Amino acid sequence: MPINPIGAGNVTSQGTERSERGGERFAASLAQFLKDANSDQTEAAKEIKRLVVDGEGSVHEAMVAMNKAEGSFRLLMEMRNRLVDGINRLLQTRG
Repeated sequence: MPINPIGAGNVTSQGTERSERGGERFAASLAQFLKDANSDQTEAAKEIKRLVVDGEGSVHEAMVAMNKAEGSFRLLMEMRNRLVDGINRLLQTRG
């Protein structure tokens, strides 16, 4: 594997390429997590409806689904808070 010489053009183009791919992966991970959290919320709603309206299922299954949905939501909110905090810090250092 050849070693490329270090130069302003190489470093910038490679660094930009890496950060763009990293940003795409981060965005894809976030999108997938949002979909999963939404799925957990939907599943919890289905379990509650199944228990209350249809009279099927068990209280235990509904509680497990609700706890899973709550955990996903809390994690999602913590991620949002940290992202907002990070953006605010970046803006403070630039200004």
